[in-house]
Amino acid sequence: MAGEFCLAAASNAVGTMMVNYLVDPIKQSIRYSFRFHNVVQELHEQQKNLKREQTRVKEDVKEAELQIQTQVIEDYVDEWLTNAENALNDVQSLVHRVEENKRCFGLCPTWCWRYRLSKEIEKKIVYISKLVEDSHFKRIGHRAELPGLEFFTSEHILASKSSTAAFNKIMEALKDDEVNMIGVWGMGGVGKTTLVKEVGKKTKELRCFNKVIEVVVSQTSIIENIQYKIADFLDLKFEKTTKEGKAEELWLRLKKEEKVLIILDDMWNEVQLNEIGLPLNENGNGCKIILTTRRMTVCESMECQVIVPVDVLDNDEAWTLFRMKAYLDERVSRDIIETAKEVAKECKGLPVAIVTLAKALKGTNTVKGWEVARKKLERSRLMEVGNIEEEEEEKNAYLCVKMSYEYLKKETTKRCFLLCALYPEDHSIDVKHLVRYAWGLELFGKADSIEEVRIQVLEAIDYLKDSCLLLKDEDVERYDP
Repeated sequence: MAGEFCLAAASNAVGTMMVNYLVDPIKQSIRYSFRFHNVVQELHEQQKNLKREQTRVKEDVKEAELQIQTQVIEDYVDEWLTNAENALNDVQSLVHRVEENKRCFGLCPTWCWRYRLSKEIEKKIVYISKLVEDSHFKRIGHRAELPGLEFFTSEHILASKSSTAAFNKIMEALKDDEVNMIGVWGMGGVGKTTLVKEVGKKTKELRCFNKVIEVVVSQTSIIENIQYKIADFLDLKFEKTTKEGKAEELWLRLKKEEKVLIILDDMWNEVQLNEIGLPLNENGNGCKIILTTRRMTVCESMECQVIVPVDVLDNDEAWTLFRMKAYLDERVSRDIIETAKEVAKECKGLPVAIVTLAKALKGTNTVKGWEVARKKLERSRLMEVGNIEEEEEEKNAYLCVKMSYEYLKKETTKRCFLLCALYPEDHSIDVKHLVRYAWGLELFGKADSIEEVRIQVLEAIDYLKDSCLLLKDEDVERYDP
């Protein structure tokens, strides 16, 4: 009885194995061969489905990039799009093979070829079906953190790749005892001044230096003006009256100081440090110097040991800054966003141009308004403007500032700006004096009192600062009657 049971069990096992290893594969092969046309048709259907989903996902990605600032598309979305594109290419290859073999075999197809190709197509159908199923994402992207943002505390600075790299390079150079002269070089409006101000703030926070002295040099670099500015920071009263005498007094004072950082901003020409009275750091005493300039030759002639270039913003960074300053949020229509992007490109990545123009166009809420701005920028030819001998990108900065001025709504604000423009470059404008000049020149018409003029001047100044056409000077007191 036991023997019969074992024999029956063995027979069943053999039968099952024969079905699994012989019968099923033969049936599958026959199915592949006879269902070939159906399999090809199903491939075409899945191809259509995948193309439809691919188009939808691409539209979702585009919408996300338009609606959210500094949007980073999720890795799994990018991976899906890549896989979809590859799958569609594979389908094209399979379809091409089907067509080629039709022409070769005509009405007498080879069953072996059909079997192999059907099997390959069915695998691809399963893969594409899974792609279509996985195409509905809960989230397309997220807001990105700007690189190195912790280094920058100013509300006006965008931590771009270039500025972050420059900041880090300057900070590293300041730690090096062998480095006393650092040159920061880049075109006008690229953000050199803002960058070195942030370096100054950071060194104060970290207490890297006992004193941080910032001096604007400008084109007319008069030695005695620089000497007086540095002396003010040191609370030094000059006893000598000559330039050479003041240089000696500064030299002796700074030689006694430990860890002094001097920032010479906006240098246009070589300046002899000994003529000013600046001793370089030696054995812990003296100065380390950072200078900013538009000219590489200044860095070279001043024998800077480290030269730090500052480049313009890349396209994504420029658009992020422009959108932020123009208040173009997710509620703004796609048509306006697309036109605004074209306007932003005209700024050529210069932060000063981007900020002033974006502020001027803030509140423009029609496509027509943005189109007018874009066409105006495109038509302008700055080469015709006199006394501008800078690079093309810098000329675009002048154009954007000019256009920002033209977009000022009130004539009184324009008059105030023109009055400020009469002051020397980098001059600190005392509001008390501005009020008196406006009153005397009757810039705001025949006002009944100086108080009335004062109110209009302060209102204009606030508006110009908000438009980034004037910068706030922390050292100048606001007028208080």
